Amino acid sequence: LALHALTLHPPRSDRVLIKELSLTLKPGDALLITGDSGCGKSSLLRAIAGLWQTGSGTIHHPPQEACFFLPQRPYLQPGTLRSQLIYPSTHSSLSDAQLLAILAQVHLPRLAERVGGLDAVCDWGKLLSVGEQQRLAFGRVLVHAPEIVILDEATSALDSANEAALYGGLRARGTTLI
Repeated sequence: LALHALTLHPPRSDRVLIKELSLTLKPGDALLITGDSGCGKSSLLRAIAGLWQTGSGTIHHPPQEACFFLPQRPYLQPGTLRSQLIYPSTHSSLSDAQLLAILAQVHLPRLAERVGGLDAVCDWGKLLSVGEQQRLAFGRVLVHAPEIVILDEATSALDSANEAALYGGLRARGTTLI
């Protein structure tokens, strides 16, 4: 992943959020972006993910399917627990046992049992706490195994032990984290 002379500003505004940022990340690297509220951290992450187009400069990254963006509040569509795990895909070659193992890896080992199985349909936004939603979103990362994961406060509702375990698992796979 490489950024060259990246400058970002809000739509219809002359305010500069990021000015001429250049950097290169090798596979397996990790980058932590910090700063005050409103300084442009989320805008930078969205630009890297290809979700923000307002600005100039160049972003080079693997094909879009090799990148995965996790927001603070994961999108939970209507459907089954299985569909939540494999999102944004609609089909997966993973077996039920593999999906259940992924739930265990993200510290949701009894979720399927609790809701009635992988094919149970629930109001996920109401049923799951924000922390459970964030862990489920990490399950999506394990399902898709992208090269690069871009996280925008994706562990804000997790305790430090869960956060460390989830990040450690991705780092052990050689995933580039931003």
